[in-house]
Amino acid sequence: MIAQLPSGWAVMGNPQVLRGYCLLLPDPVVPHLNAMPPGRREAFLSDMAWLGDAVLEVTNAVRINYALFGNLEPALHAHVIPRYADEPEALATAQPWAYDWARAAPYDAKEHAALRNAIRERLQSRANHRVASRPSDEQQAARVDHLDLTVSDLETSTAFYASILPLLGFVREPDCLEGPLFSGEEFELGLQPARPGTRAALHDRYSPGLHHLAFAAPSRAAVERFWTALQSRGVPILDPPAEYPVYEPGYYAVFFADPDGIKLEYAHRPASRRPPEA
Repeated sequence: MIAQLPSGWAVMGNPQVLRGYCLLLPDPVVPHLNAMPPGRREAFLSDMAWLGDAVLEVTNAVRINYALFGNLEPALHAHVIPRYADEPEALATAQPWAYDWARAAPYDAKEHAALRNAIRERLQSRANHRVASRPSDEQQAARVDHLDLTVSDLETSTAFYASILPLLGFVREPDCLEGPLFSGEEFELGLQPARPGTRAALHDRYSPGLHHLAFAAPSRAAVERFWTALQSRGVPILDPPAEYPVYEPGYYAVFFADPDGIKLEYAHRPASRRPPEA
């Protein structure tokens, strides 16, 4: 083991088919990358590149090869493999699996300890930099902790959100005093019943209060898949998947409504993080 990273464990590869070969193992274990909620998925891929940076610096390799398979063993693991300028000519441009792994040198705790420790130190120095760059307690981080929606029919809305939120990576938690609670990677979403006798027309997003709630999508394909799932559930679609360059280049989203008419959005934004103005 090299170090624990935010998404899992960095370990030395066995055998050391190429000096510095490492793997990243997610914690908890998942069968494949797409089984991860979006936030955890992004953290895992970021950590994979972060581990690659450390290996690249320590080994002076010319590049890093990355691989995700899981065909033989259905447990996600990322291969981080350094490539060198002095590799045999016949293998230099081939995939790492062109090497004879059965004859490669096994990992040896004594022989490779210095290499493992050097990679660990690089990871630790980067972790310290991450912590140092975070806002202090006085400079509160800009993030949403939780959001509660007041609904006219708690049973109907609970069934609706319990159906769609798991598709977006949220997990149903035990109900709190006020009502149902769903936890995501970045914030919690709760439901509370409206006061008796306050049911009115469908939600007017241009009245003071909530205009709409948008969830982040990892890709355009995810938006398309989610749209299909919404249709199969009979969810009212306000606007089908489309590109909205007025927000930013490549902005792609589907808009739909909850039982109270609250406007919801699932959007992929590959470019800047400037929020839409409309």
